[in-house]
Amino acid sequence: MSGMVKKKPPAPHHEEHADETWLIPYSDLLTLLLALFIVLFAASSIDKNKAAQIQYALAAAFSNITSDPLSGTIINFLNDAKDLQLEEDGVIISSDAQGATLEMTTINLFDEGSVNIKNEAYPVIKKISHLLHSNKYRRFRIVVEGHTDDTNESKIAELPSNWELSAARAGAVVRTMISNGMEDSRFKAVGLAGISPAYPNLNPYGEPIPENRIKNRRVIIRIEF
Repeated sequence: MSGMVKKKPPAPHHEEHADETWLIPYSDLLTLLLALFIVLFAASSIDKNKAAQIQYALAAAFSNITSDPLSGTIINFLNDAKDLQLEEDGVIISSDAQGATLEMTTINLFDEGSVNIKNEAYPVIKKISHLLHSNKYRRFRIVVEGHTDDTNESKIAELPSNWELSAARAGAVVRTMISNGMEDSRFKAVGLAGISPAYPNLNPYGEPIPENRIKNRRVIIRIEF
């Protein structure tokens, strides 16, 4: 039987595998979701002031600080406000999560119960107005907060409580800034009465501190960057 043709051995049986190509778009989707969560977390937790500082530092490091007159940042603004010597005029220059703040606390803005800005405060408000009206900063919104001391300051019938009085004080500053050439559409005036004093109105014995009450009759200008 040597002439018989040998049969070819059967090919080994290959195990069938499930189609796994779906894993590629699935993994891409997971990657995108992870990136989205990272961006959302960063956007919700980052401090705007720190972001501006990082932006400014990176630009400085790469010699890429633009000379564009519309390139105002919080850092630029704080420096410009200090260059105007606003601190010497009794203005506290600072910043928070919303932007920059100019707090007219140590300057005597209002007499007790009054909404009339004192004469010595007008030049300071004019300085601030001209800075905020410059090309660098004229696109930013401004919130003006009025404050009172802890007494029932209001002596005007039309302003029955410190809430109305503080709002009227904010409005008085806004009107003055508008008279210095600023657009009224940029402003929001807010009255906070005496709920947020800059200084204690009373000493530990419960006695009034008159000089602190004067400082608490103040206005804060917030520039929203």
